[in-house]
Amino acid sequence: MRKFSAFVFLGGCIGFALGTLVLLGPVRWLTETARSGEISEASEAAAVRAVVVGLIVVSALLAGWLSGVVVRASHPALRFGPLVLGLLLAVVCAGWWFQRAETVSVEESFVGARFTFGAYPSESRLSELAAEGYTGVISLLHPAVIPFETRLIGEERRAVTSFGLEFIHVPMLPWLSDNLEALARIEEIAGGNTGRYYVHCLLGRDRVRLVKRWIGEFKPEEELASMPALSRHEESRRLRAGLQWERGEVVLADEGIFITPHPVRSEFISYVLPGLAGQVVSILDPASPEDRVWIEEERRLLEGNGLPLSLLPIPIDPYDAERALEVAKRVQRIPGSKIVHAFLSLDSGRSPSAEAFVQALRSGLAPLPPSLFQEPLSAGPAKVIAPNVAAGPRPRRDEFAGVLWRRGIRGFVYLGDAGDAVARADRRLSGGEGLSWHAVDSAEDLLELIALGGPWYLYGPEVETLSQRVADVMGPAIPPRVARSDTLSP
Repeated sequence: MRKFSAFVFLGGCIGFALGTLVLLGPVRWLTETARSGEISEASEAAAVRAVVVGLIVVSALLAGWLSGVVVRASHPALRFGPLVLGLLLAVVCAGWWFQRAETVSVEESFVGARFTFGAYPSESRLSELAAEGYTGVISLLHPAVIPFETRLIGEERRAVTSFGLEFIHVPMLPWLSDNLEALARIEEIAGGNTGRYYVHCLLGRDRVRLVKRWIGEFKPEEELASMPALSRHEESRRLRAGLQWERGEVVLADEGIFITPHPVRSEFISYVLPGLAGQVVSILDPASPEDRVWIEEERRLLEGNGLPLSLLPIPIDPYDAERALEVAKRVQRIPGSKIVHAFLSLDSGRSPSAEAFVQALRSGLAPLPPSLFQEPLSAGPAKVIAPNVAAGPRPRRDEFAGVLWRRGIRGFVYLGDAGDAVARADRRLSGGEGLSWHAVDSAEDLLELIALGGPWYLYGPEVETLSQRVADVMGPAIPPRVARSDTLSP
């Protein structure tokens, strides 16, 4: 039993080490010679099989001899030396293969517009493939090629899907198998006339060469047939209203201006990095530690792909409505298409900066985001009824220059008799805080007043009647879209 265990262990280590040398020597020479046309592919396959059989025989003979030495030896150096040496050789070769797989660079080749052939793709290459509009990656790695391809298959599957690409595993073994099942799967994909794929084995040579030739023979018209499908695929990557992203819906804020949530990595790659969305504008606040993390991540991703990031923050606490209006005007002056994002979507009810941007863009007024008024005041709930107007109960003394000021209110309007006790007290309080305060008791005077300055907070005994008049004339809080197109032009 001891000799058998030593034989199996040494056979695996020796076979792996000798196999690496054979692949780099005789097998590489045979394949390069075949590629130059000096010998046929059938002769190449037969010669490689003979080399592999020879490798197995030599490995078995060496393992048998060394296992006998290990079992019979009394000296520790002879008993354990061959085992340690075999393990070291295997580890060195495995390390070389791991490094080789991750750093190899070969010239990519193409069949038509749908298939690109190369070596095992790095994460940066996967990012490029996604940005270039590829549908998926076809991996020819085989789990029987232990240990490196077994590990790489799992790593690649996770990486490919994280970039929003489809992972298609078509395992192939070069020379030792006819690979008919794998080639049938390739034929099925090529016959579908849809999608764009990156095809690879470990080093982008033998298995890739077989598949490339197979597709070329099976569909010689591939280049012409694939173009309509490719155009449809690229069209599906175009930013448009109604798209559901991970953090919410994409909304057309105005002509050529889309408001989105902060894209996850796959959404960046699919919709932003191809460049069809135009200028990217973030309204996240770098003064917020949470926002700063997302800003820096986005900056690295965009600038690493040659795209600038415009940072035009709309801070929320304290909130400044004039700043939101300024940002909206600056975005309008940026030429071409724009994608503007906060963190969550406009319809989430938790994205005041997105609400403020769209309100300002569509109304031209200094806006009050509805989500900033979800938490009630001490005397009850307040509500945004028009882009720059909120209405609710009488504020507590500390809420005039406290809570409401931090939510963006810059003017107060008492709806009632300016001479009553409450009005006189509030006038004195507001004056002491340096706040704008007015009292009106007619709809005409109210509408004339709130057309100037603000943003305004309405309260008082006539608030229900007069605020409804304001809502009817100036509302809703977020005006409907006035632009006509809901897709971007490239």
